[in-house]
Amino acid sequence: MEVKKIAQVQDQINKMVVEMGGYTIQQNMNQNSEERQESSLTVRIPQDHFQAFLDKVKKLGVRTENQHISGQDVTEEYVDLKSRLKSKQVVEKRLTQFMNEAKDTKTLLEISNELAKVQEEIETIQGQMKYIENQTSLSTVTITLFENKVVVPGLEKDQLNTWEKTKKQFMNSINFIVSFISGLFVFIVGYLPVIVILGLIGVVITLIWRKAKKKSGNTVDK
Repeated sequence: MEVKKIAQVQDQINKMVVEMGGYTIQQNMNQNSEERQESSLTVRIPQDHFQAFLDKVKKLGVRTENQHISGQDVTEEYVDLKSRLKSKQVVEKRLTQFMNEAKDTKTLLEISNELAKVQEEIETIQGQMKYIENQTSLSTVTITLFENKVVVPGLEKDQLNTWEKTKKQFMNSINFIVSFISGLFVFIVGYLPVIVILGLIGVVITLIWRKAKKKSGNTVDK
């Protein structure tokens, strides 16, 4: 059965069980995933309150996914046990009478051992009958509850630290500028002789080019 709040429904079910004269046998809680949590309860409910209990439990849920009810007719088994018990009790009574009438120790021990076996069988039969009586007077109900959760992705702490990220980006920018200027300075100083020579060559070429252009202009005027 799907529920909205699994812990709350669990408490309500346990309270109903006690109010109806039943008891809880087992209770388990499982966290299958972040999206789904499950709980399983096994309870015993008096037979007279069985259907009423199921109806009340269903009202606590969002929906009932599935339901299965099964029973077993134990009338024949119970009648058979009752008949066997009666027969064993008759044997017990006779053996007790024989033991009281025993004349020698050997006979007394033999009857005593046989009586002990019969009494053990009587106790076993009585235990089986009590179990059946308990099973027929109380219904066993197993309820599996599950809660579906909506998981909202959260932001990690480092994603929210805007100020730290801003300072880091600012320092990265400063380091880039300093690195660029440093590299430029090293380049200029390192290649200064070459730059001077290239500069002189450029100046000479420019002077020659201007002189040649001027001479060419004078020739055209003549």
